[in-house]
Amino acid sequence: MVGLGGGFVLVPILRLVFGLAPAEAAGTSLALVVANSASGAFTYFLQKRVHVKIGLLLAAGGLPGSILGAVAAAHIPAVAFDWIFAGLLLTVTADIYANRKRRLAGRVADDGANLIKGMSYRVALAVGLGVGFVSSLFGVGGGVIVIPSLLYLSDLPAHVIAATSHFTIFLTSPVGLVTHAAQHDIALGDVVPLVLGGLIGGPVGARLSRLVSGPRLLALVCVAMVIAAGALILHRLV
Repeated sequence: MVGLGGGFVLVPILRLVFGLAPAEAAGTSLALVVANSASGAFTYFLQKRVHVKIGLLLAAGGLPGSILGAVAAAHIPAVAFDWIFAGLLLTVTADIYANRKRRLAGRVADDGANLIKGMSYRVALAVGLGVGFVSSLFGVGGGVIVIPSLLYLSDLPAHVIAATSHFTIFLTSPVGLVTHAAQHDIALGDVVPLVLGGLIGGPVGARLSRLVSGPRLLALVCVAMVIAAGALILHRLV
């Protein structure tokens, strides 16, 4: 519904309920992210809501970042993983909430070269690199970086950003998944039900998003991120 791969909710569950290590939680989560983003991106394509140029630009930088993030996930301590992930979610939430009105006022620009205001393509590629790195490191798909970046730096409305985020994640997350698989970071017994659920949930969420206003979509992002971050913080404090 909001253009995220689902990992920002799933990873805390895999960490806190299933007891998976950070790298294994990230790798297993990416299986859902790949399935969800693939089905969601296909639905958004049918609705003609994806901005392909921006998606491809971000994905170009995201591909090498996905490999680096998967390698880093295998070496990060569990405590650091949980605290950094929680901090990332809360930071993104605060930024989205603080700038929600201004961002929702944007419209799609006519000239593809000017779609990302104040940014060169090199900077956009760097943003994509960060998207890929965060995607594979935390298993979240990168939407937590794509959505705030496009909300802040482009004229795209919220619904187009959600669709373009799914498209970007669809292109970058399989690389991270393959890298995690090569490192044996995936809980194979959980992959099949996660993928089946993602294939069902992706198009359902894409269709439901058309019934929800832009402000409510952003509110859903904020609420879900706060709950996920709060669960990780509570776990570490208790």
